[in-house]
Amino acid sequence: MCEELNDVPWLYRGVPRESPEVSDVRFNGEVRPPRPDRIEEYWRDAHLAGDTETGYTSWSTDRSIAVAAGESSGAECGLSGRVVIFKVRVETLAMNRVFPGRADEDEYLIRGTVDDVLISKSADEEEDDYD
Repeated sequence: MCEELNDVPWLYRGVPRESPEVSDVRFNGEVRPPRPDRIEEYWRDAHLAGDTETGYTSWSTDRSIAVAAGESSGAECGLSGRVVIFKVRVETLAMNRVFPGRADEDEYLIRGTVDDVLISKSADEEEDDYD
């Protein structure tokens, strides 16, 4: 479905440091959507319109956009402003679960639980992964 990801090694997701997703990734290596039952086209459209209580999670090909999304999310909730960046190798994803999101955010929506998620240490670390 997303052939434009063929040459992309990673997708990134930024969340506030206080997010429960951080523990899930540290202990289970997975990111789960808030409402796994909401997975059809209607819910993808709702997610893109701002209702993220769906069976999808938002990811970007651009690490800096993931950082900004995490900062924005934290600011809305009055949190510390510190962000954790998750990354997942595109090659590990079933492409029938990946859908284009907002083009201005280089966004992709992934349906269901995302496995094999890592915590990104730094942007410099990512540069080494483009071999």
